[in-house]
Amino acid sequence: MKYLFKYGCLVLAVLLMQGSLVSAQTKTKKILVIGVDGIINTAIDYAATPGIGALKANGSYSMSGYGGVPAYSSSGWSTMLTGVSADKHGVTVNESFSGNNFAQYPSVVSRMKSVLSTLVVASVVRTPELNTLLNGSADQKFQFTTDEEVYSKSVELLKQADMGAVFVQFSSPAETGEAVGFQLRQARYVLAIQKIDEYVAGLHAAIQSRTGYANEDWNIFLASTRGGTESGIPQSTTPEEINVPIILSGAELDKKELIGTSLAPRENADNVLTINKNPTNDRTYVRIPIRGTALQGMNKFTIEFWAKAGPNGSDPSIIGDKDWDSGGNPGFTICRSGSTWKINIANTKRERYDIGSSKPLEDGNWHHLAVVFDKTRLCTIYQDGEKVNESALTYKDADNMASPFDYLCLAQEGTQTYSGGYPNWAGSFNEVRIWTDALPAATIKSYMYLRNIENSNHPNKASLNLYLKMDEVRGSVIKDYSGKGNNGELVGSATERHPYYPIGLTDVAANVLSHFGIRADASWGLEGSVLKSNVPYRLFKVP
Repeated sequence: MKYLFKYGCLVLAVLLMQGSLVSAQTKTKKILVIGVDGIINTAIDYAATPGIGALKANGSYSMSGYGGVPAYSSSGWSTMLTGVSADKHGVTVNESFSGNNFAQYPSVVSRMKSVLSTLVVASVVRTPELNTLLNGSADQKFQFTTDEEVYSKSVELLKQADMGAVFVQFSSPAETGEAVGFQLRQARYVLAIQKIDEYVAGLHAAIQSRTGYANEDWNIFLASTRGGTESGIPQSTTPEEINVPIILSGAELDKKELIGTSLAPRENADNVLTINKNPTNDRTYVRIPIRGTALQGMNKFTIEFWAKAGPNGSDPSIIGDKDWDSGGNPGFTICRSGSTWKINIANTKRERYDIGSSKPLEDGNWHHLAVVFDKTRLCTIYQDGEKVNESALTYKDADNMASPFDYLCLAQEGTQTYSGGYPNWAGSFNEVRIWTDALPAATIKSYMYLRNIENSNHPNKASLNLYLKMDEVRGSVIKDYSGKGNNGELVGSATERHPYYPIGLTDVAANVLSHFGIRADASWGLEGSVLKSNVPYRLFKVP
């Protein structure tokens, strides 16, 4: 009897849950999407923002989402509304929508209206092109010169009983940041953020005061289309501009802060490969066949990659093709050197150079490392886009720099058996690129944050001979996107894969469509991921 009672209660609980789910599903789906130009990723946690805090408490969010490169308002809005990055939608010029590819990648508003023709959609903006080029399918479109006017009209629209979706643009943080700098020590900039918070709270209150609110299922999304620099002058590629707050608030979304290292990797997203030290002492690394390719014995090269060091000792190779048991052996290695790093390189005559960085690598942060080698001239190393060391070289044209080994390895060296720091270097990789050319400093700095280099306007693209994005979510093949076919192979099992950025502007469109039950067609080429939770099944998960 006790088991009958126990399982009877369980069945009753499930039925009650299902009843609640049916009730939630019968509510009318509605959405408010608030885009703000110019909120830097540290501003919301610094300023007094109770209105935005209420959204965070009821949704999934990150203060360091990926806005995209270039980080302009025009590009950011295009990314957020189309759900694809700039290499697809084509908007790459500041304060311009020229070159757009909206015919192939239309706004999410067009996607919604093509499926839900009776859904009433409004778009209230500061930038007129958002209504003429992107949200032209909206039923009601308004453009104003101030945020206050945008706010007032949006409140009015949210009171309409038949309103189904409202897209809102605020621009005053960007305008203030451009005038005084995007700085938290600038009171005007902080006050501009706090004014946006007042608008957010007011819009939220307008929704909650609706007559039919009890029978409606509202999502409220808030995203900054780009950040800004301390000087206020746009550079389009700095972390301060690229990292943006993104908040997706709604009943079906998890209530948590999104952190990349705690999330599963996502298809078609910017993922990273983490290589750990295997407790069984088996080596884990990536190897790329180089025999007979342009990657073997390079006379000119630029090697650049993002790395986040894990716990290491001794001097393991981070990337290299030589026998690192002796620095005089031919070939090269970029390796750990104390708590920082260096490059060692030698020719077949055992003439070697060791050129090191003075900046910390093992500080728990991601760093961009770059080495530019021109055999008869100079070797220069960069960290985070800044030159940290260089050395004049005395190699001759006839000198042979080729290692005798068949593989270039990540987290190991050419022999694949180096024991210093055994069994392998531990850390994370992203965006590994090797160019058979000596790239200028300005080019390295301008393109270090850019993804999808193969589709970009990079001036040295013809000399790109290895491009590992590390975006794979499974398997042992690490694809080379340079077009040269130099695919890598993942050896060993001590690995993790997870997103580099936990969320991005491309995710906004994907979750707008998901909220309305619109399944994205593969031909649309959308890049975002749906964050919706399946609450009943998660509650009754079987161990």
